[in-house]
Amino acid sequence: IAGPTFFKLTAKDLGFFQTMSGIVGLIANTFVVGAIEKSLSQKSIITLGASILVCTFTAYAYATTLNHLLIIGFISAFPSMAMYTTVTSMVTRGTPREVSATVIGLGHAARSLCGIIAPTIGGYLYKDAGVPGVGYTSAGIMVLA
Repeated sequence: IAGPTFFKLTAKDLGFFQTMSGIVGLIANTFVVGAIEKSLSQKSIITLGASILVCTFTAYAYATTLNHLLIIGFISAFPSMAMYTTVTSMVTRGTPREVSATVIGLGHAARSLCGIIAPTIGGYLYKDAGVPGVGYTSAGIMVLA
């Protein structure tokens, strides 16, 4: 929502940002998450990831250019992917085999629901409090989570 108005981004810029996010997610899930899990406990991965996301969401409040968005987005993609993959792993291990697919599906559905609700809430926040309000609110929600 803020891309074209606040950041003056073109459709090409927005597409580049989305592509970069997808590539980082692919790399993080393929190479980074497994390596991190070998040296940290799953609880530590989630705690560290949440802490990094609080910092990056706060940084979004100060972002003013596409370069800021790319740097913050690059940094925040790694803990986000690591946390999501780790939580899925934890849920799978703690669930009876016969219902594990259902439980994983519910987890994915919850993430999809966030993708539906978050833009609407973000739009209202952006309208009322601007980019800083969105960044600070996101950081606050992550602290609560």
